[in-house]
Amino acid sequence: MAYGKLYVLPLSLFILIPVTFIITYTISVQWDHVVPGFPYISETGTLSPESCIFAQCLNIAALLLGCCVYIRHRQVQQWRTERGRNLVDERIITMTTCCGILACFGLDILANFQETRVIAAHMVGAMTCFSAGTVYFCLQTYLSYKMVPAMNGIVIVYLRATLSALTLILTIATIVPGYISMSEFQGNDYKKWLPADGGWGWHVTSTICEWILAIVYCAFLVTFVPEFRLINFEDPVVTILYLDKKESTTTLDKTEVTTSQDI
Repeated sequence: MAYGKLYVLPLSLFILIPVTFIITYTISVQWDHVVPGFPYISETGTLSPESCIFAQCLNIAALLLGCCVYIRHRQVQQWRTERGRNLVDERIITMTTCCGILACFGLDILANFQETRVIAAHMVGAMTCFSAGTVYFCLQTYLSYKMVPAMNGIVIVYLRATLSALTLILTIATIVPGYISMSEFQGNDYKKWLPADGGWGWHVTSTICEWILAIVYCAFLVTFVPEFRLINFEDPVVTILYLDKKESTTTLDKTEVTTSQDI
């Protein structure tokens, strides 16, 4: 049985991730866990009850993203098989998929290890998600260029190249000012960062870039909708090795021998 409408996966991510951040931001402000303005996204999901929504929704997002990475991998592999194995190196396809999987794991880690609970694990997850995701987008842009005009047009290549460049710039613009602002922070609670606490300008720059980065990530994912419309995914072939197969075969052989002797 063939399954269509796979475009729902990237489209769902495009909707789910921003809605999650809006909900957790609203709750965290209402409960006075953060100050209104531009807190870090993670700060809006670090305390209960918003942390429960943050973790659950991003777990679902990580699963959907993993499905998208796998389906895209199968699509590129099928294109390479049918159109020519010399069009792109197999190692590039493998590297692209590995980066996508790493980004999924990073997203899952940062969702479940809250910033105020296990800061080291949370930062590892965030850095893994952002860095691996950026490399994944760049490699997907390269693959999209190679797949013109069979799978996509040149406009998609230009769009993905622009979004990939933005992710790289915004990732740096989030990390560097964030590091500087933390070194200048003199307040008591970084979740309620005020101008008098020091490093305010760097902090706002970093947080704004992070929010824009999340939007750009979602925008890149939604560019796969037209290509996923062209995919029909069939049920996987399942081969079962029965535990009693050898015993049944032996019994059958003995029966045949006995029958032969009787004759």
